[in-house]
Amino acid sequence: MNIIRTSVVELSKAPALAYKYKLKAGGAGIKILYEDTGNTETFSISRRGELAPYQPGGAVSEAALEALELTQGLPYSARGKVKAVAVTGAAEEDEAVPETPAYDMIESAEYKAWIKAYISADGKMNYAKMNKDLIQFAGRNKTVAAMVSEGEPRESILRRVVQIQTSNLTKNKEYMTPEAADALIGTLEELDTRSAFKELTLHLTRMLSGRK
Repeated sequence: MNIIRTSVVELSKAPALAYKYKLKAGGAGIKILYEDTGNTETFSISRRGELAPYQPGGAVSEAALEALELTQGLPYSARGKVKAVAVTGAAEEDEAVPETPAYDMIESAEYKAWIKAYISADGKMNYAKMNKDLIQFAGRNKTVAAMVSEGEPRESILRRVVQIQTSNLTKNKEYMTPEAADALIGTLEELDTRSAFKELTLHLTRMLSGRK
């Protein structure tokens, strides 16, 4: 059974592999698979990008922080389970939570179009380019200008920008539903909570502050 996760990264702080995966209830987690013992650790990731261990009494280790850093910006896809192999040579199938989000965008044409448009040579999302494109678009779009003039909530304007840009990327004249757009925004933000839409959000804030 496939799970929604990033590609696997190799850690230097410990003999381990790790990946980020998507949670059914929303948000993301980190899974670490130790190659020397075959043990695993799982952590949830807050909206602020902070780790919290699932295991009672667990702590955030240097390996966990490295895993969080290395998986920043890596895109999700439906991938197979990973195996942790201990030094004994016995292979143990990873029992990572095979959860599927309630509103799954990973296999959608819309999500794939964003990944294709903004993936960089290192396999991570190029959020700088993405935000630059969206800021330029927001600055010249009449719909966005009207929403700013009416003082609509920043989140609503962000959603509309994503809906229109998705339509442009997919060559589909029919806009995504608000629910699908919110799910797409959430998924892209989970890939790197530090920079996804950050510059665009600040730009929209300035536009709203400067409206007459």
